Amino acid sequence: MLQTIFTYEWKQLLRSKGLIVALLIFTAIGFFCLEQGSTVYQYQRISVDSAMAKKIRSYDFVKNIFDTIKHSNIRTSIETPYILERRLQDVVAKNISPLSVLSIGQGDIYTPLISGHFNNEIFKNNFTEFKNPEQLLAGNLDASFFIVFLFPLLLLALTYNLQSADKELGIDSLLYTQAASVDVLFRQRLLFRWLIALLPMFFLTFLSFWLLYSLPGFSYLSFLQWWGVAFLYALFWLVVVALVHRLKLNSLINAISLAGVWVLLLIAIPGLLNTWFNFQNSATNKTEIAEFRDYSAKIWDQSSENKRKYFFANYPQLLKGSAKVDSNLIDVFSSALQILDKEKELHNVIANNASAQMNAEEKSFWINPAGGVMRSFAIIGNTGLEQQIQFEKSVMKYREEKLHYFFENILLQANFTKKDFEKIPKYIEPNKELKFGKYLLPLSLLTLIAIFLSIIKIKNNNQ
Repeated sequence: MLQTIFTYEWKQLLRSKGLIVALLIFTAIGFFCLEQGSTVYQYQRISVDSAMAKKIRSYDFVKNIFDTIKHSNIRTSIETPYILERRLQDVVAKNISPLSVLSIGQGDIYTPLISGHFNNEIFKNNFTEFKNPEQLLAGNLDASFFIVFLFPLLLLALTYNLQSADKELGIDSLLYTQAASVDVLFRQRLLFRWLIALLPMFFLTFLSFWLLYSLPGFSYLSFLQWWGVAFLYALFWLVVVALVHRLKLNSLINAISLAGVWVLLLIAIPGLLNTWFNFQNSATNKTEIAEFRDYSAKIWDQSSENKRKYFFANYPQLLKGSAKVDSNLIDVFSSALQILDKEKELHNVIANNASAQMNAEEKSFWINPAGGVMRSFAIIGNTGLEQQIQFEKSVMKYREEKLHYFFENILLQANFTKKDFEKIPKYIEPNKELKFGKYLLPLSLLTLIAIFLSIIKIKNNNQ
């Protein structure tokens, strides 16, 4: 029976030239989305590789200088912290996952490169996430956008008149004679059209694997997880369509109802929630970062007495031998410490505000399931805001370690030697893996509840 219905639907599909053209257009859009993601990835990969190559060259250059230094009581310029920083061209790179091709996320607004110099501030832009369609539509197209926004439209176009069109064309009685029940017939035809709507997604799946599997850092598990989320979302929309059709409305009302559900779930609810969350957790004002820069400039003009007071509050062990410590170095070190401490304080405020908003958004995924899907895509592709916060915090920690290492070594000993140079702290990537399953819990439960209600409805009809 299933084979008969599928054969009938397949012949109907072949007769519909407009539908075939639509499938080809959607497939072409999917290909373009992959191309967009690949372009962003390649650009970032080239930028990172180029910057890291320069960093390695600068490190080797400075190391060669230390090979030729004959230390004396007078320090050479290369031994001072700021000259070392300028020579090293230090830069820190975020791990760029191949799956960022599928989900650009925030990869196009947050640079994957941040200066590793302790005297370069981290504030390049503010924490702003693509949290709703208005923001996403202004950004890049990628595979996640195609799946979340365009796939439902294709499915709705294929299924809105699944039952009503047969009645309007007068062929419903002929079809019903081929099936044991109307419900069985409907489920089989809906399943076929859902599979047809999935054809562009299947194409993207195979094409993306062909594009990504040879890239450095590719993970088969992450790839399967990403597409597993995509097909779970597709199943969710299958259930939504089935529930609307249970109302047995005409084609026009079905089209309006399904379009209304699409607008509600992907435009209205995310947009309203985003407005509310931005009101509750306003982003850090640019003036606060400007004030920090003013603060940084004023610190250098601070009196030597205040600088020494701050320094010895952090290094009380040096108070006894303070007469032997270079007072100019103390002033410079104290200024650098105060600026970095203030920068950490402001960065923590921004990061905490962003985390608070993300936690609030997570609770809203029960009425905004598409938000959970987008968040999951970004987490798997390493392009989410949470990973960006982790990255920036790790850079702050690295810069602080370098600051203390440089000044402590030059304050506590006569020279900064080659041995000291080789022990300069190295950047360590954050290894905390973020779980995305919790973001999909609302979508999964809503889908299961809808399936359960459909089963009960079917049983009641059979009775």
